[in-house]
Parts: sequence; structure tokens; C-alpha cells
Amino acid sequence: SSGINAESQSVLFSFLEIPEDAFLYLNKGLNFVESKTANKEDIVYDTKEFLRKLEWKAFFAANPKDDSFSDDIHADLRIRSRKHPENFSHPLFDDIKTRLLGFARNFVPEEPESNLTGRERRGKAWLLKMTKAESLFVTKADKGGATLIMDYQTVVECIERDLQNETNFTKSELSVDEMMTEVRGKVVEKTLDLLERNNISEKDKKLITGLNENNNLVQSPEFRPTIPYTYPLFKVHKLNEDQLHEKKIPPTRLVHATREGPLYRLEKWTKPYLTDVSRRFCGDEFLLDTPDLLEKIKELNQVEDFEKYGDKLQLFTLDVIALYPSIKIEFALESLKEALRKGELDPKLNTALYEFTELILNNAFIGFKGSAYSGKIGIPTGNCISRQVADNTLHHLMFDKIKPNIENLWDLILFWKRFIDDVFGVWRGTLRQFNLFVQKLNMLAKPFGIQFGDQQVDRSVNYLDVTLYLDDQNQIQYKLFTKETDARLYLQTNSFHPPHVFKSVVYSQMIRVIRRNSKDATCVQDLEKLKSDLARSGHSMGMMEELEPKATLRAIEMDMFGGQEKDGKSETSNKLIFSVKYFKELEELRKFVSSVEPDIKQLCGTDLQVTFAIRKQQSIGNVIVRNRTLSETKPEVTTDIGSRSQKCGKARCKTCPFLFEPSENITVNGEPLLLDFSLNCSDKNIIYIAQCTICSSLGQKLKDDTYFGQTMTPMHIRMNGHRSKFVIDERLLFEKSALSMHCFLAHKSQFSMEFFKLGIVKRVRPVDLDREEEKLIQKFRTNICGLNRIVVVR
Repeated sequence: SSGINAESQSVLFSFLEIPEDAFLYLNKGLNFVESKTANKEDIVYDTKEFLRKLEWKAFFAANPKDDSFSDDIHADLRIRSRKHPENFSHPLFDDIKTRLLGFARNFVPEEPESNLTGRERRGKAWLLKMTKAESLFVTKADKGGATLIMDYQTVVECIERDLQNETNFTKSELSVDEMMTEVRGKVVEKTLDLLERNNISEKDKKLITGLNENNNLVQSPEFRPTIPYTYPLFKVHKLNEDQLHEKKIPPTRLVHATREGPLYRLEKWTKPYLTDVSRRFCGDEFLLDTPDLLEKIKELNQVEDFEKYGDKLQLFTLDVIALYPSIKIEFALESLKEALRKGELDPKLNTALYEFTELILNNAFIGFKGSAYSGKIGIPTGNCISRQVADNTLHHLMFDKIKPNIENLWDLILFWKRFIDDVFGVWRGTLRQFNLFVQKLNMLAKPFGIQFGDQQVDRSVNYLDVTLYLDDQNQIQYKLFTKETDARLYLQTNSFHPPHVFKSVVYSQMIRVIRRNSKDATCVQDLEKLKSDLARSGHSMGMMEELEPKATLRAIEMDMFGGQEKDGKSETSNKLIFSVKYFKELEELRKFVSSVEPDIKQLCGTDLQVTFAIRKQQSIGNVIVRNRTLSETKPEVTTDIGSRSQKCGKARCKTCPFLFEPSENITVNGEPLLLDFSLNCSDKNIIYIAQCTICSSLGQKLKDDTYFGQTMTPMHIRMNGHRSKFVIDERLLFEKSALSMHCFLAHKSQFSMEFFKLGIVKRVRPVDLDREEEKLIQKFRTNICGLNRIVVVR
């Protein structure tokens, strides 16, 4: 239970007794998806989103204008909109809308057959209980794909040990919330400063900060940052078999999860420019991935005559020890300045890139248990621009600082390529000279905080996921390399994925093996190993035999055309994407959309291509792996049900008196509704309910009494917004809230917010607020009989 092998994909580091059922569940793989009945409200929401995009396509077809984001390097920063084209109407669109929504609303989902055994379901229940109780922590190994089971407190202690190392981290005197506000303020201040100096545009300002032309914040979830957090990746591949059996905790590296943090949009804006700058700066040294390396090796074999060096020729690898945590920010910025100087971008843009990068590196932080921590040295692992900064820094160090001082030894290098912190090269000197080279390299790199280790020098070396070796003519050959700790686990065929995914797994893995072998003999051996591993995951030999020749042909084409299609172009740039979660009857939806596709093309143009983007349901990893909880402060749990409440308890809160009590039964149009009593009215990013007590007391089952709403601000602040609209005067403020509008229309003599009971249904990610609100409205039909059918004035 503590070693990695083909039968057991889980590695046990916990000293708790783990039931066999839990191992059975985890051995399905963290990417395994449990079968699930389609959520009708989700399908309706996705259909409405597809129709909204179709409406815009039709609008632009009728009113030609450029899409400001077409071919834009910042298209991924697009601000999502719920808007529809104004004053647009077309009978054909209305017909398509009626038919598609009719299909979605009348669709009756069937429950798919369970793909978990009874024991696996019991294992899942046990693991959920233990992870939620913070007794166990489940995670994926840093490399190799194995699943690790660890004591929760041990993982927390690993993080604390790193954060409490005063050499590497500083604990801020500010709270996490204060740090969020401060960093957000710095981003806005710097952006406005660069705009005033004409280094960036008004459009750039809005993309980064969300400030409109009047410098007011756009009300969009993209501009509601979340707290960056951290979690450790465990380097199981560094342990030997004895250490695994002893349950020795592997070495770790801390990941800075900065996605959707206060610097995230600035990082995303900066990234495409820095990517171009770093690749140009690094030049021939740069490696994108393994196929890029192998392409360069093929070119090298064609142009270089290495046979003359005989047995003296060696291959070598070098690895930078803990690259990201070792980079000194001052030197990283010096390297960036040099890269920008040698680049081809506009000087004004260069200034913006430098100052933005300086701001990002100097203000990156993580939140842990309510405190904010900033790194004293190093750059964040997980930052959008970390690779680009690292590439610039290492290239500047190696070629501008070190190489001029060891030219005599550098001349012994015939080939040098680098993938981030991993170097591969060809050496024509002696072993003693190579050791001297590494010694000098580390001596010259030490003042910059960089050190090289784990070097290999031989006729055969392992690098990335290939073994590179010299043949009798000193040509460089290669074959697939798999670490001993690699779980070799592939997606099981009973996972709840679309059928084409399983073929894609086999096809892509075969291509990978074929492209990573330069000799037929090793290719055949590696393909046989792959087939055995795939068969273990349920993939049929018949399908593998069918796909192998196709994969071979495709691998040859990719080698000939650099991994691209022959013409290097997609079928069409004019796509309309229907994004939907996978469900059993998906093919029915596909066929129905195909039946209206001729009308869609008539409406938007014959070159339009309707494409489905299938999102997977929650995987085992989504359910069991809880990285964010490691950094969160655990709220106090009230075990006395009678004392549970959604009240924040603040003396002057005007929302607390009107919240539902746990003992109250809430029904909406005859259906029961449950509230989340772990939340209170100071929480934000929530879906709330407001129910009119006058109308809910009426006898009928269907009542115009309930409103579902969402808010990114604390609930009590949102309720203050509703309350401020309960005014009848010439300003017509009551028309701007569904609650005040209801009172005005239904019982004007009792025109007060006090006639509403309030509650919090759930808390969700900001980007999911629209979806979850719409799902509740659809489920409880408050858009038909309820307050969500009221159109308010914005």
C-alpha cells in the first residue's frame, strides 16, 4: 500500500488505517468521472447562452462591423456579457430560438447506469468524510500521475515549514483582505499612470482593471479577485522504494495558485508580449517541448558530422536546482530589460511591460490561514509569466554573464538546448573537463542565486520524457523514457466521458510513443507496453489495432509538417460554439442542432460552423482533492442546530431581523427549498432568496411571492440596495428593484422591505453566479410565477 505499481495507483503516506474500498475508488484515477443524470436547468442555461451568441452573430451579419476581439492577443481577457443586441429582431432567429428552447425545456433526462461498484461508492463516501473532516488529504504526485494519500496535518505542516522560513518568506502585517485591497490599488494606480503617459490604451486599462471611461468599476465577476492560495506538490520520484515503504514524506515545492487573484488579469495581459520577447531573446537555445527538441535533433543529425569525435563524444544534461524560488527579482528585472532592449516592440510598450512585470514580481503574495505571505526571493510558481521571466533570466545569466568567462570550456559544447530549467547538450571534451565546466558554472552562477545539479554525462541520458543516446555513427537516437514512479494510468473506459474521448486517448498516446522513438525496434517495444497499460484501463485490443496504422501515418505527417495540418489552418475561423456538459443523451441534442443548422447558416452566413465544446462532469480529482482548503481559515462549526442562523450578528445590520430561521419550512411554487446555514448575511458571491410574506400566506400552490437574486457583494449590502428603492416619488426608484416593484403593483398600501423574508441558498464562484441563479429560477419557475418575471429598469 505504500509503493507504486501497475496494480495500485495510490501511494499511502498516512498512518491512518485506510479501507480497501477507498483504494478501489482512487484506483479509478483522479480524472475518472462518475456517471450522472443530466441537469435539465444546466442544459436550458447552456442553450440560452448558445442562442445569445447566435443572436450576436445574426446581428453582426445584418449590421456588419468588426469584432474588436477578432485576432486579438487578449481575447482570453474578454469581459463576459449578459447583454443581447438592442433593437434586433428577425423571424428566423425567433423560430430557431423557439425550437431549441422547446427541445431543452421538454427534454426528459434518463438516469445513466452507475459506473461505480457498491464498494467503490462506499470508498468514495469514506474519503469524502475524511477529507471534509480534514483528517486525510488526497493529491496527485508532482510527476508520474500517482495518487497520494496523506495525513492532512502533515501537509499543512509542510506548508507552514516553508512559509515560516524567514529566508524565503515574509509574513505581512496586513490581513489577507487588506493585502488584496492594497495590491488591487497598486494595479489600478500603475495602470492609470501608464495610460496618462500614453504607454497603454483606454482599452488596455479596461481589460486590466475593469474601469470604464469614467473610471467606474464594471460590475462583472472577472473583476472580483479571489485570494491567492498555496499548496505543495510532492516529488515522489525523488524517493526510492525503501523510503516509500517507510512512508517518508517526499520533498515538496510550493505552488502559488494565483488564478483569479488581484494580479491575474495584469499577468494575462502581459503574458503574450513577454512570451514573444522571451522566445526571441532566447533564440536557438529555447525549447518549447519534447517534439521541438526531437525536431532540432533531426536537423542536427543531418548537418553535423559527429562521427569524427569517436567514443569521446558524450551527451549531457543539467538541471537548475529549485529554479523559481532561486531567481532574484532584481536580476530577473535586469534580464527583462536586456530582453526588451534586444526585442522589436514599441518603446512605450516596453516601458509598460517592464513596469507591470516589476509590479507583479514585487507584489505577488499568497494567503494562508488568514495571513498574507510574500516571497523574499524567487518568483511565484504558478504565475502566468513565471516561465517567461525564468527563460529571460537564465538566458541572460548563461550567455551574457557566464559564457564570456569560460569560453575555453564552452567551446567543448557542440549543442545546447534548454527547456525552462532542464538543459540538454552534446560534449566533445573529457569527463574531467565536463566536471570542471559544471564547477565553474556553479561558481559563476552562485552570486545570482542559481545552482546546477543532477547532471548526467554519458553516451545515453534521460531528458524530459525521452532517452537520448549515441549510435555507432554518433548520430543521436531516442526512445521513450518512463520514470519508475510513473503510474502509467490512463482514462478508464467506463468513465463518464463522450465516447470519442477514449479513441482520442489511444490515438494521441500512440502518436506520442511513435514520435518519441527513432528506431523501429524500440518503437514496437514501447507500443506493446502502451497497449498493455491501455488494456488494463479497459481499452479494447481491437480498437488499438484499428488505430495504430492511423496513428503511425499521423505521426509521419506531423514530423513532415511540424505538427500542423498540411495547410496550417483550421477549417473555418467563423465558429459558433455550443458549450455544454456531457450527458448521456448528448447525441440527441447534437442531432437537433444539426436539424436547425441550415437555418442558422441562412441567418448568419454559409461559412458559419456550429461546434460543440463538451465540458466534463466533476472528476474524482474535483471531488476529493481539496487544495484550497489547506490555506483557508476553518470557520467555527455550530453543532447546536437550534442556535444555527444566517445572521451576521452585527448590532446595526438591517438584514438580520428578516432572515429565515432554520426551523422554518420554505416552499417555492409548491417545491421545498433548503438554505445553507453555514453562511451568513456578511458573505458574498451568493445566491439569495427574497419571499414576500403577504403573498406567501395565500392559499394557492403557485404564488407570485419569490425572487432569486445574486450578489458579488456581502448580502446585507445588496439588501440595502433593494431597501433604498422603496421610495415613491418622481425619480421612480421603485422600478429599479423587483422587490419594490412587486410591492408597488401587488399591495401598494404595504410598500416596505419589511414584508420580505430573506435567505442565502448557496455560495458559488463569482463566474458561476449567472448560471446558478438561472438554474434556480428555472427549477422553481419564478420566471413564470414569481418575481423573477418582473422586468426592472437598469
